[in-house]
Amino acid sequence: MLTELESALNNFIEIYHKYTQDRGNAHALYRDELKRLLEAECPQYIKKKDADTWFKELDINKDNAINFEEFLALVIKVGVASHEDFHKE
Repeated sequence: MLTELESALNNFIEIYHKYTQDRGNAHALYRDELKRLLEAECPQYIKKKDADTWFKELDINKDNAINFEEFLALVIKVGVASHEDFHKE
């Protein structure tokens, strides 16, 4: 049986792969796929920063795709913002 944290980590992996399947490359999120992910999974955070800005910020190696490690940077940034919002209430 998985712990809550292990389940959460599996959810990040499943969400990443849910959006990478469109072009058949399970190891890359392209600009349009990232936009769809943000619109569906993080709608309140796309209001603060558009998908193109997120893409440019996350594509650290400049290969025009977001790999899983780069995606985790999004998870961390959105997580930090969510944590800050949680403490404002």
